Amino acid sequence: MITAAILSLVISGHSGPPPLLDDLEHRAVTFFWEQSNPDNGFSKDRATNSDKADDHTVASCASVGFALTGYAIGAEHQWIKREDALARTKVTLKHLMSDWPQHHGWLYHFVDWKTGERVWKCEASTIDTSICLAGVLVAEQYWKDAEVTRQADAFTARIDWSFMATDDGTKPNGDTICMGWKPEDGFIKARWDNWDELKMLYIQGYGASNLSTSGWAKIKRPPVKFHGLDMLTGGPLFMHEMSESFYDFKGLRDRLGYNYWVESKNAALGNRQYCIDNPKGFKGYGSDFWGLSACDTPTGYDAKGAPGWINDDGTITPTSAVAAIQFVPDKAISFAKAMRTLHPEAWGRYGFPNGYNPTKQWIGPDVIGIDLGMMMTAIENSKTGMVSKLSASHSLVKRGYERMGLKKADNNSLLELED
Repeated sequence: MITAAILSLVISGHSGPPPLLDDLEHRAVTFFWEQSNPDNGFSKDRATNSDKADDHTVASCASVGFALTGYAIGAEHQWIKREDALARTKVTLKHLMSDWPQHHGWLYHFVDWKTGERVWKCEASTIDTSICLAGVLVAEQYWKDAEVTRQADAFTARIDWSFMATDDGTKPNGDTICMGWKPEDGFIKARWDNWDELKMLYIQGYGASNLSTSGWAKIKRPPVKFHGLDMLTGGPLFMHEMSESFYDFKGLRDRLGYNYWVESKNAALGNRQYCIDNPKGFKGYGSDFWGLSACDTPTGYDAKGAPGWINDDGTITPTSAVAAIQFVPDKAISFAKAMRTLHPEAWGRYGFPNGYNPTKQWIGPDVIGIDLGMMMTAIENSKTGMVSKLSASHSLVKRGYERMGLKKADNNSLLELED
């Protein structure tokens, strides 16, 4: 139980990032430590945000990727003993290779966190394997341990990029990546060819394989202008933050002329401005209450978002607003402080809930691993750059950046075409 005196201390702070952010980051690390099976390292997709026991038993491979990152962060801040964090990392990598079901190296999205059995007839997911791979690469670079490197290299080498780009050779000229594969239905029809969180997937694919880079230009990038802000697609905030959990695009521009750090910044500002405008008149919305993203809502999990394509029922995702700290630090910090002080009822064991809707007086009971992870890495990157620096130091990522054509940019426009 946090007393008023402790709460005042947590929120105030005299210099640098406010202690509230340290607390949020620490609680996220604690989630991954407590909600990962110590016997195999499989991390739950979600857990209750209270001290009560829950019946959640499903692990997510994306959550595992953030857990591996969280162990490094926890060790660095002495929130977890280094020897314990390293031991858990080794267990996780070992069982990812031996017990997590996969197809051509692509992990099934959800499994039972104890047995490793596939659940919900889920897909072998490309983006969720990508998030897991990002965490594997961070762990390899952080620990510099022979066993960790051996397992990480094996995990990386096992992923068959051609399988998902060519649909197992049926599309020999394939250069965009399929979203996944199921044993019951084969390849999912949808591909990663519309602007969203896909950047990390292509960075890794270009770095780890000889996948043709011609698909990068084929990805649809619908322009959105809102209150003078230029962005791509708009919609849920997480799409502009997920890849940035691991990969820093600040000061870079690709061969098409896009600066994706500017894009993410404008998406955050646009999301916030939409909530300030509050066209539907929802309770709480304003300069310190925003963050429309994919989250739990009063009627179930849904992708909320604005501007661009708009889906809004009054529910915000606090972790997405805080994760914008890499692009709009003052506004993200202001949100975190206001959320903590003005909505104390929406605070739990792991910090802010996954979804919150004051209009319907609804507080999401759970937290979700990938959202906590995205916030956790964003806070750490805003303070030290640790996660993005570790990622960028890996030879696979360096090659991916190079093949994507990312080069230094001098201005802050979204798009700059060469003469």
